[in-house]
Amino acid sequence: MPVTLAQMLAVPALGLRVVAADAEALARPWQWVHSSDLSDPTPFLSPGDALLTTGTQWPDDAAIAPWVERLAAAGVPAVGFGTEVVRAGTPAELERACTAHGVALFEVPYRTPFIAVARAVADAEERERYARVRWSLETQRAIAVAALKADGLAATLDELARRIDAPVALLGPDGEVALTGRSPAPALTPAVLVAARRLLAEGRRAATTVDGTALQTVGRSDALRGILAVGDAAAHDDAVRAVVTSVVAMAGLALERDRTLARAIDHLRTGLLAALLRGERELVASTSRALWGPLPEEPLAVAVLDVLAAQRAGVLELLETRVERGRGGLFHARDGGRIVIAVPEARADLVAEIVERTRVTGGLVRGTDYASLAGAVDDAGRAADRASAAHPLVDFASVRDDGVLASLSGDDTRRIAAAVLAPLDEHDARTGDQLVRTLAEWLGADAVAEAAAARLGVHRHTLRARVARAEGLLGRDLKAFPARAELWAALVAAGRA
Repeated sequence: MPVTLAQMLAVPALGLRVVAADAEALARPWQWVHSSDLSDPTPFLSPGDALLTTGTQWPDDAAIAPWVERLAAAGVPAVGFGTEVVRAGTPAELERACTAHGVALFEVPYRTPFIAVARAVADAEERERYARVRWSLETQRAIAVAALKADGLAATLDELARRIDAPVALLGPDGEVALTGRSPAPALTPAVLVAARRLLAEGRRAATTVDGTALQTVGRSDALRGILAVGDAAAHDDAVRAVVTSVVAMAGLALERDRTLARAIDHLRTGLLAALLRGERELVASTSRALWGPLPEEPLAVAVLDVLAAQRAGVLELLETRVERGRGGLFHARDGGRIVIAVPEARADLVAEIVERTRVTGGLVRGTDYASLAGAVDDAGRAADRASAAHPLVDFASVRDDGVLASLSGDDTRRIAAAVLAPLDEHDARTGDQLVRTLAEWLGADAVAEAAAARLGVHRHTLRARVARAEGLLGRDLKAFPARAELWAALVAAGRA
């Protein structure tokens, strides 16, 4: 905690006397104290530096007010005037100027050298630093003892909240409050929750402060386990931040102990999904009922999510949290690199929420049942192939309505389509002929030259010449329907039609 004028007044040996200072000015922090009789010392001062002077720089009292104005603009919290050096007592003009600009004014008696004031400030800062280091060590020791209790994580948060006298909460992987340290919990405003969920979705170690609440991720960057939220962030000094950092590490270790169990559960769920797809519903239902509650009720909404390897642990953790909070409302399992989710159709919004929070992509099938689960998973997977950052969750109903060509969306198909169109793309890049666009418009107009030419704004002879040029580049006779159909499929698969 920085030194204040009130603290310096309490040092009897200095004999300082207040001339002009209200309660706010007395408590205003000093970063340091300097002495100067320059007419403009502000280039050598930092905000929060108090200043001691004897006034030899003022040719007359008219120079005092501008001098104080410059100090106030530079963030000087207080001025100490050395009496009996040049003047007897403190000039009335200096008192008026300091009062007008909200700068504290105090007298330094002749018997007190300015260096003694500076030494007193340094001593006070050293005592404060020592006290904060001792507090930090004692607090970390108390928190370590709390961590050894049966409910170690909850006890750790309680001890942290008590020691720093601020509200503390641990948010789970879903961004919801999982544990709090004493009451009340931090003021988790909508902005705080949005920021916490963004940190979790980004999947990296990070910290930020929002609406006075400090947020810090817990766990490894590839497997974030939650967010530690600590209120009254503006009051945190280095000692508090060091303690909070140690609690983040302890919380990460406590949560990491559950990873072995989580991996075992992940393998179990994968096996249960395989059993469900084979039609062994009763076996899966009895296992689920004993561990997580009943299976979701039919009719179902089934989703398949594409999840990056770095995100997988975090997404699975989020899903486990949702299972614990709504027993029977969700079943999920990993299927290779993808994650399958089943919820009651009435709660399909839960899938959209999970996709939004985790920033993954996926496909969704509505209105299915356990007997048709295998087909629903396949269909949801096909819809997931169509998903993108702009459209992260694709409903299979829209894919089905697009017809057979909608299935031309896999990576292999896109690579083949790119290879088919490559000669045209190379020609267009070299000449600007726009053969690919011309063919897309021409085939989209049922190969009617006049209609396609009108759409492109060219003459029909120009369009026919471009089609002929494309035939030569592709080595195909586009008068034949099979060749046209294959080219149209390539254009669709490449997203060019």
